[in-house]
Amino acid sequence: MKPFAERNTFLIGLSGIALTTGLAVAALNYDKLPFRTATDDYSAYFAEAGGLRTGAPVQVAGFRVGQVSSVKLDGAQVRVDFDVDDDIRLGDLTEAHIRTKSLLGSKVLEVTPRGPGRLSETIPMDRTKSPYQLPDALGDLSATISGLDTDTVSRSLSTLAETFQNTPPDL
Repeated sequence: MKPFAERNTFLIGLSGIALTTGLAVAALNYDKLPFRTATDDYSAYFAEAGGLRTGAPVQVAGFRVGQVSSVKLDGAQVRVDFDVDDDIRLGDLTEAHIRTKSLLGSKVLEVTPRGPGRLSETIPMDRTKSPYQLPDALGDLSATISGLDTDTVSRSLSTLAETFQNTPPDL
């Protein structure tokens, strides 16, 4: 073995820089390293996917705590697999809802921890809720409008027009 003074100082310096850089990158990305899993995996059954996609955020009380890992059809229902940070405790009565996150329609999985113990099984469909979709809203609107008494509405609007007929425009 050669004494330290006789070794190639360039290679020693280069390997020292590479080792230091690797340690710094690993330290800054500790929570993303593949051998360290800081999440627990869960799943839930829904009547419909409602536009939820793989990679969508998972939230508890409005805070992002994980993401959806897969959305797949399982018979007549949809199975959503997701992960949640391991410091979040989900009880055995936990509920899950697919919610609309923005005006553009992006979806988020909202998880509501409930019950004692720990969630060890798939969340059943009776404790999940799919989002309110536009066709549902239009269906509800048509049901509401069809039950409306148009003569009463017409008289009410006429009375309102007569009441405000002589009102100054500034008011």
